[in-house]
Amino acid sequence: MIILTTASTLLLATVIFMVLYRHHGGYYYRSAVSVMCLAICALYGVFASLLLPLVGRADLINYSVSQFYYNLLGFLVDISVTIEGSENLVHPLSVLVCNHQSSMDVFFMASVFPKATSVVAKKALKYYPFLGWYMILAKAIFLDRKNRDNAIKEAKQAAEDINKKKISVWLFPEGTRGHASELDLLPFKKGAFYMAVQAGVPIVPIVVQNYYHLYDSKAKRFNSGNIRVKILPPVPTKDIAEDSESVDKLASSVREDMLKTLKELGQQQHK
Repeated sequence: MIILTTASTLLLATVIFMVLYRHHGGYYYRSAVSVMCLAICALYGVFASLLLPLVGRADLINYSVSQFYYNLLGFLVDISVTIEGSENLVHPLSVLVCNHQSSMDVFFMASVFPKATSVVAKKALKYYPFLGWYMILAKAIFLDRKNRDNAIKEAKQAAEDINKKKISVWLFPEGTRGHASELDLLPFKKGAFYMAVQAGVPIVPIVVQNYYHLYDSKAKRFNSGNIRVKILPPVPTKDIAEDSESVDKLASSVREDMLKTLKELGQQQHK
């Protein structure tokens, strides 16, 4: 009884401290809070993945985890998101593609993550405690980047699942984190675009404003602030052939639109 009371008191004191300190914490404090929030939400995700399907709401697993993470971390580190183009998320099935800047992308991704959507992630994440367990139970799509044949096979299966399971898919087409300090995008990998063409669903480009001024792990910078996320109009794929040239053209066109938007958001940021 005494141990339980002591633990409850410590937990309450920790929560009060975090709420009071939310405007003042530095890089290491905010980074520790981010990891803690991710672990808490991943643990919640494990239970959500087991319980929500029992009541016929498997479509809310990733959505509820995302909302929990966005609101919890956003409050504790005093970061908010302004979303533009929400009306472009109305299509029931799509492949969502987003630019990739840092580990904080998970937070900004959570701010707009739709219902009935799965994620495509690197296979190594499967083995992370809590996070990996949750992602496995939530039926995330793990791609083996080191094995091209396996990656192609898994991508084709994901394309089939989009229509069969009635789910959308979220990917970072750059494949890895870009240069956060620059208003630029790495070349896009074609997997997301083959997936959309094979499934016959639109591509929905999502652009997160460059937030180098807010977060940079090398400079040990983690500030409060507001970041804009812009959802571009869906790009139809039903009339696009599955050959390499057509998919390359699609990927290049989407990348150009996203890069243009990224630069526009950057210019508006400095006005």
